[in-house]
Amino acid sequence: MNRLRNQSRQSEGAVIVLLVIMLPVLLIMAAYAINIAYVEAVTADSQVVTDAAVCAAGRMYVQTGDKAAALAAAQDAAARNPVAGQVVPINMGDLEFGISVRESLEEGYSFEPLADENQVGNAVRLTTLSLANAPNAVFSPLFPTLGTNLEIRPRRIAVSTQSTMDVALVIDRSGSMAYASDETPDPYVNPAAAPAEWTYGDPVPPNSRWLDLVASVNAFNGFLDDSPQSEKLCLTTYASSGTRNCDLTQAYSHISDQLDGISYQFEGGGTSVGYGLESGLAALTDDSHARPYAVRTMVLMSDGHHNTGRSPESMTYALKASGVTLFTITFSDDADQWRMASLANECGGEHFHASDATQLQNAFEQIAKKLPSLMTQ
Repeated sequence: MNRLRNQSRQSEGAVIVLLVIMLPVLLIMAAYAINIAYVEAVTADSQVVTDAAVCAAGRMYVQTGDKAAALAAAQDAAARNPVAGQVVPINMGDLEFGISVRESLEEGYSFEPLADENQVGNAVRLTTLSLANAPNAVFSPLFPTLGTNLEIRPRRIAVSTQSTMDVALVIDRSGSMAYASDETPDPYVNPAAAPAEWTYGDPVPPNSRWLDLVASVNAFNGFLDDSPQSEKLCLTTYASSGTRNCDLTQAYSHISDQLDGISYQFEGGGTSVGYGLESGLAALTDDSHARPYAVRTMVLMSDGHHNTGRSPESMTYALKASGVTLFTITFSDDADQWRMASLANECGGEHFHASDATQLQNAFEQIAKKLPSLMTQ
């Protein structure tokens, strides 16, 4: 019996000794595991901040072309998103400005730094060199590493790219566009501002919806022309049928010339929104002018109700299948706002309504501002 007790005491003593030996080892292993998890968390959070910062820099750069403003935007985004209580440092040397292109819709964008400092690109690449190469590591492990020099220096990379866009303007030139925005069109009464004996085929009357539209489109083109990007535009107009007035071009003055030509000889007609969409899609997907890697966008404007030809709803499948985002604008309170909003919603875009010339120009400007599409890689 005494022998068994002695053996039990010896076993207990051995366990205590083993625990004394193993406990520091277990604590070291636990600290090591926590440090590793902390490093992973800091690295992941640093990538999130890098993405946010490059997105802010890219947005500012494509809107202004100002590299200093892009840097300030990146620094502001980093300051608002600290990692482990520390702000990720970003300096001008961390940013590269360049051009991102792709050869097809199935491929990713490839970034190339600008060869000429005076060029303006469509992309910004951020590499956290100031974080990775700082004289003193910004982040430290949570627990001591027993002589091991464990420094947390995440080197993260992200690219913000404004996608290249081909844009189709699909514009209503039906008879009601000859009237002022506050007039109710009447097939038996000429527009109030029309000269005596005016008839369709003559120059469009002053103060007409059409001239308000021309001014808004010119402002829209000017907004895009002043941006650091160069998108392609095409023009389709529609009345009882659709007309492809101008193929995709980077010379926006061609759009204005076509609109002026219609102003000088305004024919009018019915309102076939469906034929307008059909003609616009044909122009937007014409391989001789369209870019296979470009994002496709369509801006559809109408001042009334579809009343002839194929229904606009019959075109939504083709638009979506071709990757077209549709923005719609209704002009005048006589317009079919519900239907146009439904079309935009179906094709991933947005609807705007304008009751007068000022609101119409504002609608086009809002769409122009929404066109730059920033992607982070």
